[in-house]
Amino acid sequence: VVLQLHGGGYIAKIRNAYRDFAVRYSKIDQYRVLSVDYRVAPQHPYPAAFQDALEAYRWLLYSGFSGDRIILAGDSAGGGLVLALAMYLRDQSMPLPKKLVMMSPWTDLAITGESYTKNREIDPVFGADGGGEMLLHSPYIGENDAKNPLISPMYGNFTGFPPMLIQVGTHEMLYDDAASVAKKAKEQGVPVRFTVYEGMFHVFQMSGTVIPESKRAWEEVGTFMHKVMGQW
Repeated sequence: VVLQLHGGGYIAKIRNAYRDFAVRYSKIDQYRVLSVDYRVAPQHPYPAAFQDALEAYRWLLYSGFSGDRIILAGDSAGGGLVLALAMYLRDQSMPLPKKLVMMSPWTDLAITGESYTKNREIDPVFGADGGGEMLLHSPYIGENDAKNPLISPMYGNFTGFPPMLIQVGTHEMLYDDAASVAKKAKEQGVPVRFTVYEGMFHVFQMSGTVIPESKRAWEEVGTFMHKVMGQW
């Protein structure tokens, strides 16, 4: 089963694009998919989204799925939730999922990466149109420390994590969020496949099969989900 945690900057509810994601995941080896419409800010700041993701994972365990039959998958904010959830599960000695799939994960709500300024003019999603302001003042943080690892997983420890697939585009303001996590996880002994897609924008996988990069990204997800890391 795939536990899908959608993106949207912790302020957007689930929408049809993420239902399309769920369908795509379900067609990979006939996976079942649980797509969580978690609570969002500003009405529900941290830890609401995290708590909902955790309850969904617990529900799967109670429903008879062992951890090694669960794959966590998320994009953008959902990718950050994937890491936060895995971190909590490990620290609480709960069953870990089999694998983690992350597309353009938002892992640093403190906004410290160079790519936030370096890519601002070329990022078509958050850049020149001013959408980046949503990143700079996230209501999800609330009264908490933005560097809390359960809010910004980049500041946590990934030792003992299951294999990860991280995909990111070169034109993203969030590029460093993905690259920093991939580097840190590798240094801590986690099997990581980090794939950079040239010229691509934030969560370009929403394009499905319309553009070749998105098609290739989904093919990579499928391969990662049903193969062991040593087969890459």
